[in-house]
Amino acid sequence: EMAKSVFKNAIDYRRVRVHHGGYLPFGLQHKDTAMTPNGEMYYPTLLYNDDFAKAEAAQQWLFIHEMAHVWQHQMGMSVRTRGLISWLVEYKYSLPPYYTLADYPMEQQASIIADYFILTEFGMERWLKENFFKGIVGPDLLNKYENTLKYFIEDPKDRRTLCK
Repeated sequence: EMAKSVFKNAIDYRRVRVHHGGYLPFGLQHKDTAMTPNGEMYYPTLLYNDDFAKAEAAQQWLFIHEMAHVWQHQMGMSVRTRGLISWLVEYKYSLPPYYTLADYPMEQQASIIADYFILTEFGMERWLKENFFKGIVGPDLLNKYENTLKYFIEDPKDRRTLCK
């Protein structure tokens, strides 16, 4: 239900698997890193939770971030290929008024969606602890997110939401 509150019916939830353990062999996946390369989520023991909906905000943020990669994968994005360079990319982002979600790369999209979830579900105080936003935080912050996410909020299946 937590994921449906964000992604609605844009994800085929029957195909989603949450693995207790890493994706990479031989311990190559860092213990602090979840991965979702193929539409399935892989959480090392340190990050795994039996029920993310009952977890604290930081774990819910991570779950929604990884679900964003499931959404991207199911929408046709090559998450595995883009993920090969994800250690090089910036997770931080700003929200200029002329950007929509499609203007951001894969990891920033996932961070924006997860940060918006924290802001709307837990409020500003918690958001200040759990975000990748860089910019001025003012009374129009929620409006900035809603503008950036307008197509996603209307219909997460809208192809205008994917990276350009």
